[in-house]
Amino acid sequence: MVRPVRVYGGQESGGLRLPVAQASRRNLYGPRGVTIWGDDLIVCDTGNHRVLFYRDFLTRRQLQADLVLGQPDFDSEHPSNPDARHGLFMPTDAQVVEDWLIIADSWNHRLVGYRLRDLGRNDCELALVIGQPNPGVVDANQGNQVCDDRSLYWPFGFAVLADGFYVADAGNRRVLRWRDWQSATREPAELVLGQDDPSHREDNRGRLGGDSFRWPHAIDGEGDVIFIADPGNHRVLGFREPHVDREADIVIGQPSCMENSEWPYAPQGPDRLRFPYGISVDAHRLAIADSANNRVLVFDSLPTGCGEKAQRVLGQPDFEAYGENRWDVLADNTLCWPYGVDMVDDIIAIADTGNNRIVIWTLED
Repeated sequence: MVRPVRVYGGQESGGLRLPVAQASRRNLYGPRGVTIWGDDLIVCDTGNHRVLFYRDFLTRRQLQADLVLGQPDFDSEHPSNPDARHGLFMPTDAQVVEDWLIIADSWNHRLVGYRLRDLGRNDCELALVIGQPNPGVVDANQGNQVCDDRSLYWPFGFAVLADGFYVADAGNRRVLRWRDWQSATREPAELVLGQDDPSHREDNRGRLGGDSFRWPHAIDGEGDVIFIADPGNHRVLGFREPHVDREADIVIGQPSCMENSEWPYAPQGPDRLRFPYGISVDAHRLAIADSANNRVLVFDSLPTGCGEKAQRVLGQPDFEAYGENRWDVLADNTLCWPYGVDMVDDIIAIADTGNNRIVIWTLED
């Protein structure tokens, strides 16, 4: 049986009790984002309102963090400092982009950036802001009643891809694209996906289709294809060359782009999804955090149409199972509401949110 090779977070294996969540170098509380960066692991410890770094995460002996951002020390867990120049509030995604670490600071309705050269100490001050006019503003849509092509409302995920910089603006039920991440700090978005114009924010733009979203989350892609997790519609959409707002070319988790049904508490199979919050693309493969089914699905080649089936499942004994921790005691190879996932080569890191931990698996046959 395939099992994870490392587990980060509090340990309560073999029992029904959740791992302890009190902030420390070791403990995590509802982590929703995880990123593999070379030999390091970056974790959005969402419930503790911080981002943690783990150096040499595959070989180290001590399973505790080396660096914390968003809090003054490893034992603090308060959401956001009063002026919001240091603090984070429910961070959900973090990625290294060129010489920067960019974080989706979701409940402050912004993305923030830290220079990598400043990350030698805890709680360094952020150096850029996207979605707000300055670091002291943290209101949804910049405090306005109507959104526009610069404002954000719960940005949960983002991606730097070959054709642009994409942000999943979940609270506005849309995805924004800039030509690059630098232009997002000073210019309006050049493209709005999922709404008729920058001022609208209706669920599914008022009508379900392949060009609408309900709480878009993670984004990733490869070549000319971009995938967007649309958990409120229980699906992942794929677009080829998304240079205009249009219907998706690929639908995963539903028979067509005109359906968004959920099949709770029933065998799921390799082609159904329930609240898929996380996705990752690497080496022509796709991993999906199928959150409400308490599993991660892996497609050994990128889907190209509708109704395609995954080849691998992590967290469950087979494709039919769906229970939280397999309806059994917590174990190292079970999952409970996984939100984030990152896949690099044969290593896959999963934010096992409901179990307050990160699990590292290998996909080697």
